[in-house]
Amino acid sequence: MSTILLLIIAAAAPWVVHLAPPRQRALALVGVVAVLLLFGIFAFNPLLTWQLWAGLAVGVGTVFLAANAGRQGRGDWRRRRERLRGRDEQTGEL
Repeated sequence: MSTILLLIIAAAAPWVVHLAPPRQRALALVGVVAVLLLFGIFAFNPLLTWQLWAGLAVGVGTVFLAANAGRQGRGDWRRRRERLRGRDEQTGEL
């Protein structure tokens, strides 16, 4: 049971820090470290287990994939805006 809990905590940790407002990201990181310390005190040392590192890899990977997917939608909007600007300049009208 504790191995599954550690895997879930480790996978959620990057999302907790990523979704925190920019001024509170340091506090979110401190909170994640505090949760891992409490887990280490009451269960076992999580730094030496594969569940922590696998969960962190999954969490960081999903944050990168979500950020990349969000970035692709913005690029299309910018290209459309540039094309519309080009049309206005071609006609010479205001």
